[in-house]
Order: sequence, then structure tokens, then C-alpha cells
Amino acid sequence: MKNSDDGDVQLQPLNENNILNDSSYNINVDQSTSLDIDINYDLSTYIKQQMKNNNKTGMFVSANNLSYYIPTKDKKNNRLYLLNNLSFTMKPGRMVLLMGLPGSGKSVLLKCLSNRLGKGKIEGDLKFNNHNVDSSTHQNDTIYVSQDDRHIALLTVRETLEFSAKCNMGENVSKQEQQERINLILDQLGLSHTSNTIIGNQFFRGISGGQKRRVTIANEFTKKCPNMILMDEPTSGLDSHTSYKLISKVKTIATDSKLSVMVSLLQPSIELTNLFDDVLIIGKNGTMVYFGPLNCLIGYFESIGLAPLPNQPLAEFIQEVSIDPSSFTTIQQQQQQQEQQQQQHECMIYTGGENQLQIGSTDSNNVIDLVELFKKSEFNQNTISSLIPQDLQVTDHSIEKQRKGYIGSCKSSLIYEIKNLLDRHFKVMKIMKQSYIIRFTLATFMGFVIGSLFVQMGFSQADARNRFGLIYYSMVLHIWSTIGSIEEFFTLRGIYDDQKDGKYYRTFPYFLSLVVTKIPVSLIEALLFSIGCYWIAGFRERADSFIVFTLGMALANLIAQSIFQVTSVFTSTQLLASLICPAFIILFMVMCGYMIPQPQIPGWWIWLNALSPLKYIIDMVASNELYGVDYGCSEKEYIPPLDHPLLNVSYVDGGYQGFQICPLSSGTDFLESFGLSTNYYMRWVDIVIVLGFACTFFFIFYLGLKYVRFEIKKPPRQIKLKKKKETKEKKEKKAIKHHWDGCYMTFQNLNYKVSSTKKNIDTGKDEKVTLELLKDVNGFIIPGMCALMGPSGAGKSTLMDVLAKRKNIGTITGEIMINGKPIKDINITRFTGYVEQQDILSANLTIREAIEFSSNCRLPSSFPEKDRVKLIDEILTVLSLSKIQNSTIGPNPTMGISLANRKKVSIGIELASDPHLLFLDEPTSGLTSEAALKVMNCVKKIAESGRTVICTIHQPSQEIFEKFDQLLLLDKGKVIYFGETGNNSSTVIQHFTGAGYHYEQSRNPADFILEIAENSNKLVDGSLTSVSTSEYFKQSIHYSNSIEKLNSSSIIPSGVGVPNYKGKYSAPAVTQLLCLLKRSWLNHIRRPQTILLRFLRSFIPALVIGTLFLRLDNDQTGSRNKIAMIFLAFLFGGMASIGKVPIVVEDRSVYYRESSAGTYPPHLYIISSAITDFPFILMTAFSYWIPMFWLSGLDPGHNGWKFFYSLTVYILVVMCYDSLASVFALVLPTIPIAILICGIGSNFTGLFGGFFIPVNNIPRGWIWMHYLVFSKYGLETLSITELKGQEFYCTSEQISYIPIDLGNGTTVEKKFCNIEFGNTMLEQYGMDAAYDRSYYNCFILLGYYFAYTFISYLALRFINHMKR
Repeated sequence: MKNSDDGDVQLQPLNENNILNDSSYNINVDQSTSLDIDINYDLSTYIKQQMKNNNKTGMFVSANNLSYYIPTKDKKNNRLYLLNNLSFTMKPGRMVLLMGLPGSGKSVLLKCLSNRLGKGKIEGDLKFNNHNVDSSTHQNDTIYVSQDDRHIALLTVRETLEFSAKCNMGENVSKQEQQERINLILDQLGLSHTSNTIIGNQFFRGISGGQKRRVTIANEFTKKCPNMILMDEPTSGLDSHTSYKLISKVKTIATDSKLSVMVSLLQPSIELTNLFDDVLIIGKNGTMVYFGPLNCLIGYFESIGLAPLPNQPLAEFIQEVSIDPSSFTTIQQQQQQQEQQQQQHECMIYTGGENQLQIGSTDSNNVIDLVELFKKSEFNQNTISSLIPQDLQVTDHSIEKQRKGYIGSCKSSLIYEIKNLLDRHFKVMKIMKQSYIIRFTLATFMGFVIGSLFVQMGFSQADARNRFGLIYYSMVLHIWSTIGSIEEFFTLRGIYDDQKDGKYYRTFPYFLSLVVTKIPVSLIEALLFSIGCYWIAGFRERADSFIVFTLGMALANLIAQSIFQVTSVFTSTQLLASLICPAFIILFMVMCGYMIPQPQIPGWWIWLNALSPLKYIIDMVASNELYGVDYGCSEKEYIPPLDHPLLNVSYVDGGYQGFQICPLSSGTDFLESFGLSTNYYMRWVDIVIVLGFACTFFFIFYLGLKYVRFEIKKPPRQIKLKKKKETKEKKEKKAIKHHWDGCYMTFQNLNYKVSSTKKNIDTGKDEKVTLELLKDVNGFIIPGMCALMGPSGAGKSTLMDVLAKRKNIGTITGEIMINGKPIKDINITRFTGYVEQQDILSANLTIREAIEFSSNCRLPSSFPEKDRVKLIDEILTVLSLSKIQNSTIGPNPTMGISLANRKKVSIGIELASDPHLLFLDEPTSGLTSEAALKVMNCVKKIAESGRTVICTIHQPSQEIFEKFDQLLLLDKGKVIYFGETGNNSSTVIQHFTGAGYHYEQSRNPADFILEIAENSNKLVDGSLTSVSTSEYFKQSIHYSNSIEKLNSSSIIPSGVGVPNYKGKYSAPAVTQLLCLLKRSWLNHIRRPQTILLRFLRSFIPALVIGTLFLRLDNDQTGSRNKIAMIFLAFLFGGMASIGKVPIVVEDRSVYYRESSAGTYPPHLYIISSAITDFPFILMTAFSYWIPMFWLSGLDPGHNGWKFFYSLTVYILVVMCYDSLASVFALVLPTIPIAILICGIGSNFTGLFGGFFIPVNNIPRGWIWMHYLVFSKYGLETLSITELKGQEFYCTSEQISYIPIDLGNGTTVEKKFCNIEFGNTMLEQYGMDAAYDRSYYNCFILLGYYFAYTFISYLALRFINHMKR
């Protein structure tokens, strides 16, 4: 090294070969040792055929001082920089490895290059073939694979790729060519055998996680003519051999197709790393640490005094050097050896001036600033020079667009995109036919139920009023049947956002597919309902009237759907949408003109009546049924009534002389009383108006789809915890300590089968098949670490679930024992921990609180408090979570802690139970090599303490793999190796080399054996072996030894048994309940937005209803309106409870995980939920009832007793609605089904509660339902409290005039006021019989609450929707 005169960086040549041949850096890879040397032959041949007569030049990318920031609310610093002054290049045929810590900005950079960023702003220069990004063509040039695997769960793998191919390849490409591309991709990514399997999710069994990752990659590779590949952690969830195959194929594509490639990886193996040409290392806050050739990387870091540790993998060094550079400073002897070799190097090394870093310096202020050191190097200064050869005329889609004046063949017409999206949506609907059948069956059933409830209505006064009630209720029923569209929208939102960014299609075709596909469903549902309801109820027997009624129901469905989707598109989460949507709908329902007729609506709210689309549906259907019809009175409906004391008194004495009249004699009279149209033609006008409303709402929905985006990463919330007061230590109670002499698990002849459906290629129909996922698995696991390995889909997670007694579906045969005792006879949760592959966590707890909760609930009371705290601190330290221990976990990595930290928290939760047998399913997925090593070091310490650890693992480094004592290797459910790994993996290596496989000493043994498992019938030269690897294993000494040990029972030392645990749970019930209460309370109060919405959702409607019925008078309309207002309060309480469903379902998944782990019993979970929900039930009741009561002027009674009593009754009613919603959320499998049934259930309570149809008019066959619904008891109690004993009067307009014939042709009219006392109105509703039991109704309501809560307990106890 030598210093320059000006102190700047001088670079000297390094010899590339010398670096590559230095085995101490672990980057020497002889790729000829790959078992699958010709894996890319077909791909390369295909590409070369496609490249014939192609003048493609590729994409030259240059970034100079590239920065990216997002605006913040901080006044001092309103910019948050995620990328800082990055300078690098990308060239056709070269691959750039992007490395950095989680959160360093790797994903942001890739999104920046793919032009998929949000509201932030780019600074500096970013050029593609010397021009700026062209938004109209850039997606055609770019393949971008994101971190997230977001797919439509019910489409098959082939259907998913077919849709992508149609979008990406364009309409000018033939179907044959599209199918050729799809078949090639399926074959190259190893997905051919799963092509007809659905993607799946937590509710529908589909392909494995690794296969989903490959489908995500396959989606993007359907593009016809890309120039650049950007991949964000594409190997997550894949085993090392599959990862190598994948990236090697990308290498082939890059080389043969002249593509520029950048790939971010977390834990690349040596072989994988060596596939790349360049390396870009990003440090903290998106800063540049290194960019340059891979073979110059070691030389560069040596030149600044840094080097990998002995035997450290290169990828691990790259990942960790930016964290703590000082830990990689070279010692004096290493420096002298390297200086002797530096004269032979052909690359350039850094030499500083007088301020060069002194390796042996002990000055604590001498901090190594890698960013500044690289800025001074010529690697940074000469990055962009001579990027594009002068004699090369570059071309890409943007340049072709400028030359030819159009985008090219990859752009499709609007009609083509609409056809593709409609085709996809109808495919999903076809697969979901069972749910539609249920929905249609429910509509048919409800039609018959409601029709039979209002069976063959006549033409009396009550029948006329019942027609209004029936029309209104039918409309409401069709409204709530569509509430599931909220969940559907949010399920598809992430997929739409990804495909919108990738320009798969325009917004309008997607919008059209969502709207158009709903229309036939609405029409069919309305028709099936109307066929039963209309004719049974005895509506007008005319075809046009039936058609109008059916159209009215369909339009109600469509309007509700448009409102739900508009609300959803402008809200960030499904929970918020579920809270807000019911409020909007109910306001429209209240203002439609039924609950309070239009003439009675105050002037300040009449505008809302005009803006309610439901008003026009009521007007349309009511005028359709009542106009032109004559109505009469039954014997009891004439006025004065038969029991009136003055009816038969002479006129002279003040009586009516027996004369009576029928108040309303025609349908027109009834329509006028409600302020509705009194003609036929307005029904057609109403249809046009409602369609106008629907189009307006859908247009707003379209604007939201096009312009609104919520996917903005928010940092996790920091919780400031109060310091606990120091208390005197209590004496620990002596308790029984269960002694363990080790945990020995044995399993023999283990088989596992599960029923599934698979599409028949010939018939196209789904057929039931039996999948054998485990086949004759034998083995034993002793204290130490055992690895379960195999390629994706081999059965690793399945075997772990079976061993851990976690499977709740399928058939298991064989024998599993722990310490000689059958597993079925053991309470395994008392001494095991299970880290699941999916991180199911409580979003609102901090990291420390989540781990504390696990330790408090799962450690026995005999475990000292000091040791408990010490254990938690050690877990946080080992998992590197101490600095963020007070951060809330968040619902997902976008809105909380990172994916890597979520995995660490999952591990920490299980370690907090101090398990003797620990299961870990993919514990290192999503972690950097450093983090993975730290986690496995922690696990190794646990194993060394005499514990037994069973771990599935995909891509272990050599250092991690050699920590395992045993290995069980699977391939398609069969064992191909079981036994010890041996010193430096010698035993397992010898087993496979004995079969003819060749092993290079420099290779990672884990990669070697996974490659064999992937190609179980091939030798190194590609020739087929005479026997399969599973058969070879059965012929080996390892198999015979294991079977002999299993049969002889020599595995378990004498005297080793399973302690007799008292009870299923470790901690006392009181401790568990207190922990659950604390967590449940924190879950509530850390959702401030939800609390505010719950308050406003009750308070604002209370103000609306209170001012709508402002200071009610005791006139004739006031008597009915008081009952209507009470019923409205019930309606709001029921609809408010619907918003609870998503919360319960979200928390339900956490319960399933904790229940499987034996954390606490279900009854304590229910009790804690009920206790912590109660304050918010009070908030809902208070915020509605109090303002509504005083604004409307209800009678407070003497000293306010009526107010407090009615408030108590309303609280009980809200409690019943709340607990009923919990029942639906826990019993039913998915959110949309639970919300749908919850809405219908709430409507049922209203239908039979006694308001829509009084008890006197309910047919005998349905009277039992009236007594079954709890709303009956609340409505009659509050109505009696308010109306009993009240005096009412008639205004001049409300007085009826009874004509009395005095004889001799003389007729006089005598005034009559129909309702003079509240008791009369109560008699009309059939509530007079409940005078004596109104107080007992409170206890009945309380009984309903406890009954629903008990049903919720039974649902938790016996129903588990998370199938394993």
C-alpha cells in the first residue's frame, strides 16, 4: 500500500484468481460438483431460440447519489431518508447481490428501481439506458419479485400463472405460446406436480410455503420481453438446493437474455453467493458500504484493515461487517501475510493518508466509518464511468415507444383486460360455489320464513301496516347479506396493489370485474327470496308488481354493496371498515321514511331523507304494492273501539250511538301518511334514481381504487412503562419440582393420511383424493438437537405436527412414545414448546409483555420471581431484542416490528416456558445469517442443558448444521436418512458417498444432502441409481441399528420416566386469569382509533336520532315514535356488535396457538374477555342512550328512576348483542360468514321482537320465536316503562270525526282521539300482558347474556378452525 500525494484513495490491481483460490474465505466453489449440472440446459436452449434475430441490448442502470425520503410530521426534520447517496451500476448479463440488515433499505431500493414507490421522493440521478424512468413502459422492462406471497387462495397454480401470462404477455401472443411459457416456468421451478392444486391459505389446504414463494416468482417471469430482474429475498422458505437451482436459473436467464439482475438475500450459501458478479452492501439508514465485483470484496476490506474471521462464510461476513466493523479487524500476523500477497492482486486496494486506520490502535474514539471510507475509494468515484459502450445502440421498451410511437405488443386493449379479469373473478366464484349455494339457500329459506310470518295478508289496517314492515325488513335483510364484501375487498386489496404496481391491468377493468360479477348474484338472491316471500305473504298478484319487488330487493343489495366498498376503499384496515360501514347504512335506514314517516321528519334532517337511496326503494316497492288497493278494518280496528265506554251511549249524553268508522280506507291513504308516492309511474322513476345513487357510489369507489393507497410502513409504537415500586420479597411457597432425567422420543411405523381435492385434468372437475404425507417413518430422538430436513413439500412440518400432537385433521397410524409412555396418555403441553412457522402474535403487546405473558402462564408457581425475570432478560438478550423490548409487535411487518423480529418473538415466547422438549418449525426463516446463528446458539445452549430439541430447517449454514446431533432427512414423506450427523457431519456424508454421490470438502454438508434429497434417483454424473435413496437407507446399517434399538428399548436409560403432573396447566388459575385480564385490557386500550370509532359510532347516531325525535310530544305520532325510537336503539346496539366480529376472529387465532401450547384453559379466556369488554359495552350504551334520552324528551320519572332503570335495561340488551356477536365469531369459520350470519341474526331479533309485526299478528307457528329472541323482553320492558300511565292527546290534524246519524236525515260529526293513554298503544303491540313481569325481564336478559357466553366457551372448547 502507498499513500497518494493528496491523501485520496489510490487503487492497485488485485489478482482475482488468488482471491478465489484462498480457501480461508470460503468462496471457492467448483460448480461441477453439482448433482444437477444440466438443470439449466432446457432453459438455455429455449432462451437462445427466442433470442434468434433479436437485437436486444439489455438495460444499463446507473445510480448517482441516489436518495429517497418520505415526508414526516416532525417540524424540525420533515424528511425521513430511507436511502442515502447510493451510487452503483447494473449491466446486462451481470448479477448484483444486495445485502444488508433488515430495515437497512434493501426493499426500498428494489422498489425504487422497479418504480413501485409511494408518496416519497427520489433525489439524485437514476438512469435506465441513459433516460429517466418511463412509467408507461418500465413495468414491461422489469421483473420485480416482492417479499410478500399474495395470491388468490382459491385459484390453482396454473390458473394463477395463466392470468399473469395473459396480462404480461399481451393479447397479441397466442394461447399456445402462453401455455409453452407457463409449462416451461412450471417445469423449471418444480411446480408441475402442483399445477392443479389451489394456492390455499389458513382456511383452505393448498401448496406449501416454499411452493407459494415459487409461484410468486413464476408470476413475474411470465413477462414476454423484460430487460431487468429485481428480486426481494426470493429464497425465503426454500431449502438451500432449491435456492441454488432458482438463482442459477436466474443466472442463465441473465446471461443468455442480456438481463440486468439485482437480488437481495438473507442467508446465501457459499455456492449461492458465488453465482453473483457484483455485491452491493447497504448499511444503516440506507447508506453505501460497498459496491463492486464480488472477487474484489475481500481485497477491498483487507485494504481498510478488515477481514472475515477464520472459517467464516463470506455471506455472513458481508452481513455483519456493517454492524460492528471493529470485530473484524485483522491481527498483526494476518496483516503481514496479506501484505506479502498484495503485489499479486489485479484489483484496486485502498491506501489512506496520514489518517489511515491503525489496526492495533486502542483509541476508543477511532471509530471505523465504512461509509466515509468507501466514499473516498475509487470504487465509488469510478462507478458510472464508461457504463454503456460507445458503439452500442441500446434499446428498451421506452426507446422503442419513442421510435415507433406506441408502447408495443405487451400493452393490451381495455376489452382484453376486462375479459381476463371477469374470467378470473368468475373462476373464483365457481370455486366458491358452495358459499354461494349457502347464500342462495339462505335467501330462499328467509323468503319462506318471512312469507310465512306475514302469511296471506288481508286488507285490514294491521295488514296494511304489516306490508310496510315486511317491505322494510326485506330490504334490510338484503342489505346485510352483502356485508361480506368488506372482507372480500380487503383480501384482494394487497393482490390488486401488487398487480397495479406491475401494470398488469388498468384500474377500470378491475373495478368493473368487482361490480359486474356482483349483479347476477344480487338478482338471483333477490329472485329466490321474492319467489317465496312475495306469493306466500299475499302481495299483489301481478307480474309487473312482482318484478318491481324483486328489482327493489336487488337494488337494495347493490346499493349496500356500493356503500360497503366505498367505505372500505377509504379505510386502512378491515377492522375500521367493519366499524364504520354499519353506521352509514343505519343512518340511511333510519332516514328512509319507515321508522319515522317523511312528514314527521324535522326540517333540519329532511335533506338526509332525500339523500338516502333506501327512501326511493321503499317508495318504489310500497307504491307498487299499496297504490290503488282498498283497505278496510277488522272488528277490533274500527274507531271508537268496541270496548270504548261511550260507543253505545246516545249522542245527547255525549256518546257515539254505536257508530264507528275505519280510519284509512285505501292504500293511497297509507302512502300519504308515510309521505310516499301515490301513483304508479314513480316506481320507474325511483328505479332510475336508485341506479343513479349506485353509479355515484361506484364511481367514488373507482376513484378510491385509482388514487388511494394505504401501504405505508409505520414504525412500531414505543410504550413507556411505569417503573414498578420495589416491594419486599415474599417467601416463595414450596412446591413440587418435577425432575427430568432427559426426554427420549421414539416413533415406529408412523403414517399420516389426509383427504383432499384435486382437479382432474381430463374432466376439469374436483375429485376427492387421499394424500399419504408420511410413509413408515421410524426413528428416535434423544436429548440434544435433531434436524428434520428435506426439500419443500417433503413432510417436515407435517412430521413435526404429528410428533407434537398438533394435528386435528387426517388419520395417524403408528406409535409415538416419550420415555416409554404413549404420547396419547401424556399431557405433552406441560413440558414442550412449539415455535410455529407462522408468527401468530398479539399485535398490541410489546415484545417484553408477550414473553412475560408466556412465562407467567406457563411456568409453575414454584419458579422464583427473580429467576423468571432473569430468564426473560436472557431471552431478550440472546435474541437481540433488548433494545426494542418496549415496542409493540404490530399486526404485520408493515405496521410493526420486522419479519425477522417477529420470528424472534415467537421463539422467545416458547423459550419462556422453560421447555424440556422444544419443537421449532423453520426458526431461521426471514433471519439474517448473524441473527440465525444467534438464535441457534441459544437453542444449542438449551439442548446442552439436557433438553431435547427437534427443528425443521431449510437453509442452514455449515456452522448451524454442525450444531445438530441427529438428522432425519425426508423426501416425499419417506425417510432417506436417520442417524447421527457425526463429527463435522462425517457420518451422514459417508452414508451418501457410499451410495456413489461425490462430496467436495469445501461444500456445506447441508447443501449436499438437500441436493441429494431433491434428486433422489440421480448420481453426480446424472445417471439413475439402481435403488432410490429411501430403499438405500433401508439397506444401510443406520436403519438396521435404529430398528434394533427401537425394538430392544435400549434407547431410554433405566429409571427414566415422565413425571406425574397434577393438572393440565402449570400456573395457578388466578395467575392465568390476571395475566389474561391484563393482556385483554391492553389489547383494548392500545386500539385508540377503535375506541374513538366505537364512541362516535354510538354518539353521533344518538345525536341524529335525538334531534330527529327532538322533544317528542305526547300526541298520536309521539306514541308510536317512542316505541320506534326504542327499537332504533336496539338496532344500533345490534349493528354495533357486528364491528366486534373481526376483533374476535383476529384474537381467536392467538388463542388457538396458546391453547395448543397449554397456556391457559378456555373458560379463563372467556371470563377475561367478558370482564374487559364490559367497560366498552358501558361506553357504547352510555354514549347512545344518555344523549338520545334527554334530546328526545323521554319521561325521566320521579327523581329520574325511569332514566336509570331504562339505561340499565339498555345496557343488558347491548350485552346480549355483544355476546351473540362473539358466538358467531367463534362458531363460524371466516369473517365474511360470521358477519353475514351476525347481521341476519341481529335482524332476526328485530323481526320477532314485536315491533315489525306485533305479537297479536304473529302466526301461531312462529309465536315460539317471539319468546325465544331476547329483544322481545327488552322492547316490552322499555316500552312499558315509557308508555304505561302516560296521557296522550290529538292535534287538530290528528282528530278523527265520527259521523252520527241522528235520524230525520240529520248527521253530525263527533270528535274522537284514538290514543288517549299509553296503555292503548301497548295493547296494540300486545305488550299489555307483560305489565306484571317487566322487572323479571331484566333477569331474563341477564340469563341470555350468560347463555351466549357459555356457548362461546363451548365453541372455544370444541371448535378449532385452524386446521393442521
